[in-house]
Amino acid sequence: MINDIAKSKDVNNFLFVDISPKGKFRTDNFFTANGLNHDLNYVFGELTPIFTREDGNRILIILGHPSYDLTINFDKFIANYTSGYFDLAQINGEFLIVDFNKKNDKLSVVNSRFGSPMVFYALLNNRIILSTSYAILAKFLIKNKLAKINSIVFYELLKFRRVFNDHTFDTVSKYLPVASVLKWDSDEKYKISTYWTPNYTKNTNSLMQNAEILNHLVRESIQYKTNDKKKYGIMQSGGLDTRFVMSNFSDPPHAFTTTYEKNREYQVAKKIASIKGAEHTWIQINSDRYKNNFDKSSFVTGAMYMADSMFYGFNEIIRKECDVIFSGFGMDYFFQGMYLPSKTVSIFGNDLPWYKRIDTIKGNMVDYFINNISYYTKGIDISLILSSDQKVNMNDWIEYSISNQLNEAKKYSDNIYDVWEYMSLGDLSRHYTHGGQLAMSELTQHRVIGYTNELLDLYTSIPVEQRFDARVLRKALYLSNKRLYKLISANHGYPAGASSAQKCIYHIKKYWPEKVGLKQKKRNFERTWLTSEEILRQELYDKVVNLPNSQFLNELGIVDTKRLSSVIKSWKSGNTELNQTAMVLLTIDSFYSQIVS
Repeated sequence: MINDIAKSKDVNNFLFVDISPKGKFRTDNFFTANGLNHDLNYVFGELTPIFTREDGNRILIILGHPSYDLTINFDKFIANYTSGYFDLAQINGEFLIVDFNKKNDKLSVVNSRFGSPMVFYALLNNRIILSTSYAILAKFLIKNKLAKINSIVFYELLKFRRVFNDHTFDTVSKYLPVASVLKWDSDEKYKISTYWTPNYTKNTNSLMQNAEILNHLVRESIQYKTNDKKKYGIMQSGGLDTRFVMSNFSDPPHAFTTTYEKNREYQVAKKIASIKGAEHTWIQINSDRYKNNFDKSSFVTGAMYMADSMFYGFNEIIRKECDVIFSGFGMDYFFQGMYLPSKTVSIFGNDLPWYKRIDTIKGNMVDYFINNISYYTKGIDISLILSSDQKVNMNDWIEYSISNQLNEAKKYSDNIYDVWEYMSLGDLSRHYTHGGQLAMSELTQHRVIGYTNELLDLYTSIPVEQRFDARVLRKALYLSNKRLYKLISANHGYPAGASSAQKCIYHIKKYWPEKVGLKQKKRNFERTWLTSEEILRQELYDKVVNLPNSQFLNELGIVDTKRLSSVIKSWKSGNTELNQTAMVLLTIDSFYSQIVS
């Protein structure tokens, strides 16, 4: 039945494990690997990088590429792991280890400090179920009446485009936090412990020294994640993150760029590939990208993030050229200070474009976080589509959830900016950008160059002032490849190495003629992305119009559908922008309809 659920949505990258004492649960409906037929049953998708070994009563299932010595060698890793003479914190990279003793029904689950692959678990009577796909787990639990939907958690998604703590959308399962060891046996005993915690002690290195270390560790990561001699590719944008990763390759991977048009994003990405001597493939995004892939996106991501259909459907093109795809994930929140609190610099009451400074965090930390985190859902005010009772429920739940984040963050630092960063990034696979990583994992094996223990430790040790405005990353790019440093960024059309102050000057010079009427303003579509509002009107219009009539939104009770109908009527007439708010509602509607249908 699990195999049918997965294949019905063509989910390529997942692991599902169900363990119960012999004779307590029928295994007839499960596909078991290597012909095994006992109380550990599992099924996995075709793209899951998985290694299994059965040795007597012990069964190991390993996802990803864990390493003790920055090499990818399963036999070597297994020999070290099974010897028992090691510290779990020494295991590097992205991984998930399921270690089961079928003689005494004892299980140990270990995940990486990056939470990638992510894993969800459900503890039942004499039984535990694990899944790297929340949608598959939720559908199994709901279909077999083992859990009910916990609709209040959807308010987190509505507010922030992501979910916090260990919350899921049902009453039984939970998300396993990063760097955890979950131990379980069939006597219903379980324990979760942490084998690593972040160290926020700041180094005293100069900006130059930290930039040199950053380049060294990225090259070390590249060597680690390419030493199994496969065909490699990279999703190459025209921005800073993948440019920096590409700059450190000595043998560059095949570059792929996805855009609607051959615009600035395409031109810059192609130039980056050319400078590095890499082959480059342009993938055109067709006009029904979201219409055709929205349901798959909400299922693959388990609605843990706002559904994003940008990277689905390119499987054949990608796999023709590479076995493994790289990306720039991690570089923005690690070394660009992308999600640090900031404020725009103003002169005489006028905001200066691009020019920002670190904001002073003041007042109640929970309230400040709720009101200032940059990835809050943009669009209509959520309160416009809620009844009075729903507003109270949402506000109470959000306050509770973020307070828990704050209490957890205080365990690791008393520096207010470290606390802020942990609240936002403490569980990396909960961050709203992880949905993009899951999408890429549906194309082929996906590896993140930024995800090594050493790079994570460097991130937590660099002073905030060096990370803000991407100072350390821009300096590292300058040292790595001056041509790529000087080449314009597709994000804004100014040199990639420009500071926010320099970008402000460039921007004023470029757009002042338009502002004073000396030059006609023209449509600026130089990036990969359409706005959420454009996607809603061009591809998802019918879905938006039908939202108030959704059986599933009515069942969940998280919005007032009469108020929603009024807002959508205003949107249809062009008087309101729904933007990300409607995208999140569509995500919830799509996910829930697939789980309960």
